[in-house]
Amino acid sequence: MNSVTRYSGSVLALGAVLSVTPILMLGGCSSSEALPKSVVQAFEQAFNADDLDATVALFDDDAQILPERGQLISGRDNIATFLKDQMTPVVSFNTEADMTLIRNDIAIEQGHYRVRDVRRGSDIEEGKYMHVWRNRGHGWKLYRVMYNTDIAAPTSVSVAQAETSDDTA
Repeated sequence: MNSVTRYSGSVLALGAVLSVTPILMLGGCSSSEALPKSVVQAFEQAFNADDLDATVALFDDDAQILPERGQLISGRDNIATFLKDQMTPVVSFNTEADMTLIRNDIAIEQGHYRVRDVRRGSDIEEGKYMHVWRNRGHGWKLYRVMYNTDIAAPTSVSVAQAETSDDTA
């Protein structure tokens, strides 16, 4: 399977952002307190190093990935299986956080991403993402992950010949 097909199937839905809106409306979110750069960059660095163990270690025990096209992926074991199929040294995954918000033990990171074919030096996918992080006393861990590609899904249209009737009653 080529990397374009593989990644378009792995991109996660940002439409679930509405589920995070109540957190933002609670008040007490600090826009002046941002997630440390080391936290924000950890997923990208581990993923691009093809280090499955380090990537999975970034997820909380009850983390979930909400795929754009597919079933919900829950728990570290299932996340490891999902990510194993996505990791390859022929692509790089680059993120840029546009904003982070922290409220107590929950942080939201929103930004945009790019998947690049490093052999050809060309981008193969771009989109938006949201990470919800949780800190339960052992550092920031990914709690929810959602991605949304900016590339439209392929569609097919079929137009059937209209049937005519000989009845002219």
